[in-house]
Amino acid sequence: MFGKIQKLLTHSLVYGLGNSANRVVGFFLLPVYSRYLSPEDYGVLALVGMFGEILFILTGLGQSSAIFRTYFQHDDPQARETVITTSLWIILTLSFPIGLLAIISAQPLAQLITGSPEYAFWIILSAGAVMFRTLERMPLAVLRAREESRRYASSSFLKTVIGLVLAIVFVVGLQFGGRGILLSQLIVEALMCAYLLSLTLKGLTLRYSNADARHMLGYGLYLIPTALGSFVLQLSDRYFLKHYSTLSAVGIYALGNRLGEMLSFPMHAFELAWPQFLFGNQKNPDAPILYARVFTYLLTVLGFLWLTISLLAQEIVTLMVHPNFYEAHRVVPWIAGAFLAQSLNYAGNVGINLQRKVKYRPVILMMTAALNLTLNFLWIPKYGMMGAAVAHFASYAFQSLLRVLVSYRLYPVPYEYLRLARLAVITASLYSAGVWIAWSSIWTALAGKVGLVLLFPICLYVSRFFENGELRHLKELAIRLQQKAGLARQGSHTLREENP
Repeated sequence: MFGKIQKLLTHSLVYGLGNSANRVVGFFLLPVYSRYLSPEDYGVLALVGMFGEILFILTGLGQSSAIFRTYFQHDDPQARETVITTSLWIILTLSFPIGLLAIISAQPLAQLITGSPEYAFWIILSAGAVMFRTLERMPLAVLRAREESRRYASSSFLKTVIGLVLAIVFVVGLQFGGRGILLSQLIVEALMCAYLLSLTLKGLTLRYSNADARHMLGYGLYLIPTALGSFVLQLSDRYFLKHYSTLSAVGIYALGNRLGEMLSFPMHAFELAWPQFLFGNQKNPDAPILYARVFTYLLTVLGFLWLTISLLAQEIVTLMVHPNFYEAHRVVPWIAGAFLAQSLNYAGNVGINLQRKVKYRPVILMMTAALNLTLNFLWIPKYGMMGAAVAHFASYAFQSLLRVLVSYRLYPVPYEYLRLARLAVITASLYSAGVWIAWSSIWTALAGKVGLVLLFPICLYVSRFFENGELRHLKELAIRLQQKAGLARQGSHTLREENP
């Protein structure tokens, strides 16, 4: 069992390194952005980003998932190549016209989204980046289908590095403000699109298959309402904030989201590796126990990260960003909690996936989206960004609860309820202690809260959360890591002796 879970962890780490790099860089650029952008500019940037996500859903036509599904329906390599080139034709003939229409309509779209037509150029930059990003998703899906996880991760990392350099040049050096961030995104998407297409399409003939096109479009279009429902959950609160509050409130809230989404790094990595693990072990007699154990481990890791991010949010914001954005720390625990709840959508969504009852997904999502819109409408006018944050968390908690309950009815999983209860009590107790203690200074608070975070594994051990087999496996893993570190030091020492 531990070997299978360790394999899942390995794939998650590889995918995570590639997908998280961009968000990690965005996090470390917060001191720069908060000093070179006003809260109003950051708010406009968040709203334009919201528009970009809607446009990406429409231009994507669900192809990143559809190509993955259709690709594996064929065993013949040539037929699989035809799936790749057919998806390219779909994007060029159907997706790009949607993006061009957005560029042509930039001025009215800017008025609708930001409240001012002067941001039309921002819309054009965002739409251009989305068009290249849409085309880029096809080769990335192919790399996943071919299980070239390392090339996938290295491509994502390269994209992050180029984007980082361009963003600093445009924002700090040339002082383009928010336009500089969007321009850097446009250039890096274009460059990576050209690189990945040349990598994926090398040696292929641009064939087209009507049957594959119908299959991919049918499945992809089916996913669009679900994607739009996900958009409502993730980003609609910004528009409510703009309408009922100010652009500055949107900017501060968006920065708080950037901190809270640090929890999404391991979650998205797990999301990419989970399908292969889930379906690959479905015939295992111990599969239900295996899925339950993964559920426990995932929540343990994410619970520790939630505690770390939520406890240290105020100190991180105070030390990193401009005073104009200090209030952002208040929404971080709720936003991080939403990502924690969202993780249950994957680890707890066993039955719906294994029994292929996909009809439940859009129903649950639409119910959740309706709840989110209702809560936004009720709470944001009264409580501002805190209302948005709590609504965000409540909606994802509701969605996860529904999915887990439905999945359990379709495929019972023996979840480790007692261990999960211990985990919840320990996490909540440590967080409450950190919030209620009146710290005398920021440095005292930082030291004290770090101490509380470090108590987390100790409390788990004292409460007998870990089983004997888990402790033994952890000790063996620590020994192997020490041995590898020792071999690395020995090799480095030998090299120095050979090359004085």
